[in-house]
Amino acid sequence: MALNRDFYKAVEDVIGPENISDDPVVTESYAFPIRAATAPPKDVYQPRYEAVTLPASTKEVQAVVKLCNKYGVQFKAASTGWLYSDPTYPGCIRIDLRRMNRILEINEKNMYAVVQPYVIYAQLQAELMKRGMNCNVTAAGANCSALPLAAHVNLGHLSQSGSYGERNQLALEWVTGDGEIVRMGSLGSNDEWFCGDGPGPSLRGIIRGNTVPLGGLGVFTAAAQKLYHWPGPATFGVEGVCPKYSPKEIPPNFLIKYLSFKDVDMMIDAVKRIGESEIAFELMGFNTAMMASNVSTDNEEDMAYAKKWGEQVQGPGFMILIAGTSSRDFDHKKKVLDIIIKETDAWSLEDVEEPELAAGYIWRYIRETGAIRETSRATGWGGGTVGGTDVFPLMTRYITYTVDLKQELIDNGAVLDDALYPFVQSIEHGHTGHGEILIRYAPTSVEQIESIQGFLNEAANKRAIEGRFGVPQHVWSDELHDMYGPETLNYHTLLRKVKKTFDPNAASESTNYITAKDVEV
Repeated sequence: MALNRDFYKAVEDVIGPENISDDPVVTESYAFPIRAATAPPKDVYQPRYEAVTLPASTKEVQAVVKLCNKYGVQFKAASTGWLYSDPTYPGCIRIDLRRMNRILEINEKNMYAVVQPYVIYAQLQAELMKRGMNCNVTAAGANCSALPLAAHVNLGHLSQSGSYGERNQLALEWVTGDGEIVRMGSLGSNDEWFCGDGPGPSLRGIIRGNTVPLGGLGVFTAAAQKLYHWPGPATFGVEGVCPKYSPKEIPPNFLIKYLSFKDVDMMIDAVKRIGESEIAFELMGFNTAMMASNVSTDNEEDMAYAKKWGEQVQGPGFMILIAGTSSRDFDHKKKVLDIIIKETDAWSLEDVEEPELAAGYIWRYIRETGAIRETSRATGWGGGTVGGTDVFPLMTRYITYTVDLKQELIDNGAVLDDALYPFVQSIEHGHTGHGEILIRYAPTSVEQIESIQGFLNEAANKRAIEGRFGVPQHVWSDELHDMYGPETLNYHTLLRKVKKTFDPNAASESTNYITAKDVEV
């Protein structure tokens, strides 16, 4: 549909003619490339945006949002952007935040950083390491936005010791769906960023809980996040080619292992002990196929490593990285880990500890440069984050609960056999967790693609509900909220009231979040 020219001219007047375009060559470059040739027929594919805008400040974002409300145009804001950032229906413009790309503050004394949406984690982490600090990096990769509101759950490899978005987000600046500027937490009272709550009742739970609104509740233009001590070097001497980066040496007081166990119960026991002792810098429940993908430069090497290492483990396992703050601290953590290994009969995959591979793994898992290989090779669905000290076993049993369904896909050739072991991540030393169903796609027909989609719905939704495993992190859209809401204290009705209150004209496109439907406030 053609945009109202008065609207287009009004946006031009705000941000400049060079910062708005409805040229199809430009808008097509923003479209997510799902096409009928690669997926079963659907009624709706992600359409092109009607125009793309490039505001450079919060005031410019606010002006564009208010014009969208005035002229009845929907908008979708995004920074680095993944597929669920895109609109589902036509008639929407893109607010591309790439011109808002500054680190606004690194507060070393109070250990927080303030960023605009287009600051990426690689940029922020590099600056922090120079100062002896670090941050949680989203598992999507260091090339993604470092804004804690842009990264959905904001889980990452560092979440064992560095938590995740819900915990790390402090004060923020928010342009609501109707164009009001909200400065939350301490920012609203004294212009400082150190706290995300108050004064008075906190709004933090309105704009995020376990997950975020996926661009469906306005635009987040700046936010602060917690920082953590970094015991490693200020810079890494990195060589090699992506993804096989090879630092020149393992940093002092760092250690990485891949441990496997005879069964899931022994693995859970080991994870709980490691969490109780708080010795792990990172703990990720990768399988050997994921370890292979993070060191391979081509598919043949990938398959060779996966086959070799798959024959050298006894069952499910995880990667653990230890970082000592001193030589005494490092020795203590190693001794505790050795005791846990002995008492849980764990096997160590020796290849991973070979110095060149080990140094590369340490760099990739701290900077998360290997994340795209994990995503492309073994796509994760399902899981979820649920509170409780037993959450690692809860998530493990949820993923294990789907094994028979995955085996059916392996048998019909729709996915490759990368082992049935679950991927489960420990967060905050076991106080919370995350699990994913890992499948490596290999369909050769539309029927096989449809069988995969049926598996995802059955495994990730129906079984999550019937097994009472909580609301997974992939629950976005009216359809899924309406599926889970009645099973979970009807939270979806409250979510719709939030949407209606802060975006009464539905200007912020939210089919990937939730719509207000007929809600009245």
